[in-house]
Amino acid sequence: APNPTLINNTAAMGAESVAALDLTQEADIVIDSPTNGNKRRAVGRPDENELKEVPPLKVSFYELLVRQLQDDGFAAQAQSISKQLHVEPNSIVDKDALFDAYAKSLQTIGNTPVGPWKPVVGTPVPPLQPGESVLDLSGEDSAAGGSTGSKAPGKVGPAISTKKPPEIRLLYTATHKQAVRAVAFSQDGRTAATGCVDGTIKVLDCAKMRATAASTEGTLGRMRVTDEELARPVTRILQDHMMGVKALAFHPTANTLFSGSTDKAIKIFDLSRPPGHKKAVSMIQDVHPVRCMAIHPCGDFLMVGTAHQALRVYDLQTLSCFTTFDQSHHHAAGINDVRCTSDGRIYATASSDGSIRIWDAVGNKLMNQLPQAHGGASVSTLRWSRSLRYLISSGNDGRTRLWDVRTGTELYSMGFGPRNADYASAVFAGNEGYIAGATSNVRVADVTIFDSETGSPVFTKLGMHQMPVRALEASPVDSTFITACDDHNARYFVLEEKNAA
Repeated sequence: APNPTLINNTAAMGAESVAALDLTQEADIVIDSPTNGNKRRAVGRPDENELKEVPPLKVSFYELLVRQLQDDGFAAQAQSISKQLHVEPNSIVDKDALFDAYAKSLQTIGNTPVGPWKPVVGTPVPPLQPGESVLDLSGEDSAAGGSTGSKAPGKVGPAISTKKPPEIRLLYTATHKQAVRAVAFSQDGRTAATGCVDGTIKVLDCAKMRATAASTEGTLGRMRVTDEELARPVTRILQDHMMGVKALAFHPTANTLFSGSTDKAIKIFDLSRPPGHKKAVSMIQDVHPVRCMAIHPCGDFLMVGTAHQALRVYDLQTLSCFTTFDQSHHHAAGINDVRCTSDGRIYATASSDGSIRIWDAVGNKLMNQLPQAHGGASVSTLRWSRSLRYLISSGNDGRTRLWDVRTGTELYSMGFGPRNADYASAVFAGNEGYIAGATSNVRVADVTIFDSETGSPVFTKLGMHQMPVRALEASPVDSTFITACDDHNARYFVLEEKNAA
């Protein structure tokens, strides 16, 4: 049987492309098939002076192509190509052998050469505590003595989940005048922010949002909550952008909120001022629409991704801008997300060029890259696990993927439905026991909850959003999360484990 690893990217050629080959000039070509062991005559374009002998490997590829067309139900096309080329479908290999070989080849095909993977080892900050539950799929006990996973080394999911579907309750809904496109939590989990396409930002008190839900759910809860009480969780409304807000980030230590917009501006809001102050205290003007941002854990640097391929790193003391010195390390398209590890040593970027890149934050140098992380589709979001051993990514292939950053390997892919989407988002939820994902395919599911240990869905559809969910963010301190939806609402949920019966 042919070696699938030798099949090049020509596997992407479909039935229509092959049928469109110029076979009008017929000539006898001698073909030696390694799979069928006999010589056949095929039709093709000869050299000008002499007949060309087709390499056996290419004949094997044609046989695999015809077999793949049969496997996909294109019997007529397969018969037509088989007749024109005088080749028979390969009956030795398994079903979808050519497709599987092509899928594997995507992991090594990129715009730039991919060298050996450098293990990414981080130190969680704050340190993991004894008994703390963290995601661990290596089969080893975590440093803290707690784990949510027990997968054996090298086992690739998804597998069948043994978890019961969690209980998800809606605690509060913040309504904007237009679609909500950005959400963020503060590092202490006390405050959240939502950004709207009309340029407004709402700052929410998480404790008050939970209290509002408790006032209507308790045994002596009131049947109604006044409009004044419903507005209490909204501590302030900020208005200083000319266009929609696409990114939000809280400073790790100061009471400051950063926002990025399609108006190419980054606004800095001082939340310690009285609520009546709606304007920013400072601004950074870029020349490209802002898509994402993250603040270094030390609080001194702001990383900004725009429609440009170079990541910006701003010194918050001087507002000076820096990028990596080696321009060959830049992405080939705009940057959709940037996430820094809790120890501040590493950060990761996701781009519309389909790649994920891992950077050394100290030297601002490229360490590793996954050039075709989602089969060439744009990568939308990234999130680090608490232990810094894993990274989840969501892409426009409609899938969420879990990566082991110590080896650079994909552990499993999560998702169902169409393998294309306009945008996607995914976050760890429920103390990393689950992964919440959303795509633009709202007819399939608005928000899906996956078991982080196996990658299988435990809650296929939340069913509380009639329009696409544009962004997700999970609280860093509890099991709550926020969704940003095109129906003008940002919803605050809590995810709770069901007690075993």
